Amino acid sequence: MKAFKYHIILLFKRFLLMLVLMTFTRILFYIFNSNHFNSLTAWELVWHFIFGIKYDISLLSNLNSPFLIFSLMPVMILSRKGYQKFLKWFFCIANSIILAVNFIDIKLFEFSEKRLTTDIFNSQWLGDDFVTMLPSFLKDYWYILLMYIFTIVLFVSLYPRYNSRYIKVNSTKVLKVGNRWLFRLTVFLLFVLGARGGFQLKPLNVIAAAQYTQPQFIPLVLNSPFTLMKSVGTKHLTSYVFFKNEELDRIYNPIKKYEAQEFKNKNVVLIILESFGKEYSGFLNDTNGYTPNFDKIMQKGLTFSSCFANGKRSIESLPSILSSLPALMDNPFITSPYTVNSISSIASVLNSKNYTTKFYHGGKNGTMGFDNFVKLAGVENYYGLNEYPNKNDYDDGWGVFDEPYLQYVVKELNSTKEPFFSGIFTLSSHHPYAIPEKYINKFPKGDLVNHESIGYADFALGNFFKEAEKMPWYNNTIFILTADHTAQSNSKYYKSSMGRYAVPLVFFSPSDTNLTGVSNRICSHSDIYPSLMNYLGYSQPFIAFGESVFAESAPQYAAYYTNGIYQFIFDSIAIVTNGNELLGAVTFQEKEISRVNLKDSVPFVVDSIFTFHKAMLQQYTNRMIDNRLIIEKE
Repeated sequence: MKAFKYHIILLFKRFLLMLVLMTFTRILFYIFNSNHFNSLTAWELVWHFIFGIKYDISLLSNLNSPFLIFSLMPVMILSRKGYQKFLKWFFCIANSIILAVNFIDIKLFEFSEKRLTTDIFNSQWLGDDFVTMLPSFLKDYWYILLMYIFTIVLFVSLYPRYNSRYIKVNSTKVLKVGNRWLFRLTVFLLFVLGARGGFQLKPLNVIAAAQYTQPQFIPLVLNSPFTLMKSVGTKHLTSYVFFKNEELDRIYNPIKKYEAQEFKNKNVVLIILESFGKEYSGFLNDTNGYTPNFDKIMQKGLTFSSCFANGKRSIESLPSILSSLPALMDNPFITSPYTVNSISSIASVLNSKNYTTKFYHGGKNGTMGFDNFVKLAGVENYYGLNEYPNKNDYDDGWGVFDEPYLQYVVKELNSTKEPFFSGIFTLSSHHPYAIPEKYINKFPKGDLVNHESIGYADFALGNFFKEAEKMPWYNNTIFILTADHTAQSNSKYYKSSMGRYAVPLVFFSPSDTNLTGVSNRICSHSDIYPSLMNYLGYSQPFIAFGESVFAESAPQYAAYYTNGIYQFIFDSIAIVTNGNELLGAVTFQEKEISRVNLKDSVPFVVDSIFTFHKAMLQQYTNRMIDNRLIIEKE
């Protein structure tokens, strides 16, 4: 066997040994936490182990990149016994640390029910309690340490060793040297591909595990060093302790439970319109506007004139809308260390009621992690650009133009088993604001670069409803329409700190004449999930950081966060804080900017709102950190 090929084969054998050991630790992880995965069949379990190999390959390709470079050195270096000893101990020590993380999480998972992230290094974990309890942990879980030591001894023993007897002298011809460099490049590219996790749009991440399994089984697909690696450099939440537990729950409790009533098995169609700020609606501003079709729907349904997005980006909107998780941290939930947490959502609840759940987005699969998040949230099927049948409808930018895409969705819904939940996310009103050539100059251009695309997207929405009205499922459906966030603005108010989050929200059901009118109640994206559950008659408890707009006694508020500053609108007052300190307070005035600072003039009222805000923040951050975002079933 030629020397160079022999060394490449050794490299892959060593890598394969680690893959086997990673699978072994996954099996141990399952055995010790089997109660968490006991509903899986034997065949499903095997598939989870197979899916997990993809994450193992990605981890090992990333963390063994220095070893890869060392292993692709010239043959004259690789064939030295001293260099081979260096390779052995470098590989064994580095990968022993990787295996140690997996072994540690075999028991830590029992307490957190999520794979490890870098929050293990914060003061909560590595404080005095950790030092005090470490001897006790080692005593109680000595068998884990013993299994780890056994595994490392086995690892070192099985390490594929270099043996010069298998080597024949290589040819020194220039062509042979060229072949060797081409081979090195091929091996390197294979490792890069492995590190990325495949050819997909973005490198493999934690939330992508939702593609392979149900949310509660995701930890079995992942491995702990991978989640630890992916959370490096991401900002973690700070734990707040403003109130003791009993007082905290009295001030603000995110557990929602509505009065038992007969459940309405209505279809649910949630339409999220890209960049449709409230400013563009003529109906909501007493102007001509750019959304005549949306305005007609608002006039038919129950419309909220004081609704706010919980973030300024599309990636922040889905967790807020589907799971009532407002964007109150530096990283969007989808890219945060907390995507390993268990969450509930509109889809997960409706799944329990035997709904068919789907999500449609005409954008590229993988864009902003939408496909992964909706799977994490319990949506059974995601349909993106890859699933769309007609390539001629592409906008050569983001994906499919709104009009043909929404017509495609109507037809899809018509063949969907009822009752169903379907989320729809439009895209034509996103930069670069492309519209089909045949519609250019057909809609008002207005004063802003996006106005014409808003008009086209609204036209597509109108055609969607014209077709939907003909469908047998239409009358037994509740439609919820909102925007993911705002965009460019002309108005001074809509450029303000409050106005730049103002979005429309309407609940419309053709068969429900009670669901009409205009409400000036303060609400936000986070209210959509609890509101829908209350409307449908869902009576089991769940966690949401919003309120039902149908519960008259529920507090009215909206919260959003940017650059370390929280803005919290409560009833008729808006406060600004950094989490610990009250920075300002003004009167909330719809479509106007208040200049009157209430911080000193009505301190009692402002302080009570600040107290409520702090309680909400404490519940949000601590539940996020502790992975307590769902109600545990007894």
